[in-house]
Amino acid sequence: MVKSKKIILCGILFLAATTCWAVDWLALGGSFGTAAVVNKDESFRAATDDLSRVVLELDATAELVLHPNIRIALGSILLTDFKFKGDDRYHSLDYGFYSGLRIYPGLGGLRLGVDYNLGRRTDFIRMAGLEDTYSTRWGNGFRFLLEYDFKSGSTGLAPIIGGSWRHIPRGGSSDHLLSIYFKLLYR
Repeated sequence: MVKSKKIILCGILFLAATTCWAVDWLALGGSFGTAAVVNKDESFRAATDDLSRVVLELDATAELVLHPNIRIALGSILLTDFKFKGDDRYHSLDYGFYSGLRIYPGLGGLRLGVDYNLGRRTDFIRMAGLEDTYSTRWGNGFRFLLEYDFKSGSTGLAPIIGGSWRHIPRGGSSDHLLSIYFKLLYR
């Protein structure tokens, strides 16, 4: 009995997934990129300036198509900022959610966007005998996007390149994040 319920549930999930991929009012996608993180705290920048750094950004998004040129985007974003040198480590996870508007202004595949963001950052520190984990408060801010859709106006898998500027004040912590990324969007 339990096995048949699992098979039925898998079938329903498969049908729901294929239906979502076939509709023309929904686009799903994700992006992968890198970013420059500018922290306002001078002492933080001085302490981590000589560390090597790897910054990766991941984004998952769903876009509701209101009109071929206007969409509402909902998604989540994760930025990993790994700083290291020898035994010193200062890793940050910047994570959050967003909702916003995407507009094709009619200039080829150019896309403009603005998002309202809700986010938080968690730091994992192991430097000079100090080991600590610290999380900021949840904060809110905005992200502005400039993208180019190489398959604008068509259906299927669309490659998009883009850049964004994101600023989220979080109770004593405030970062500016400049990102460049590659996105795949299925519509």
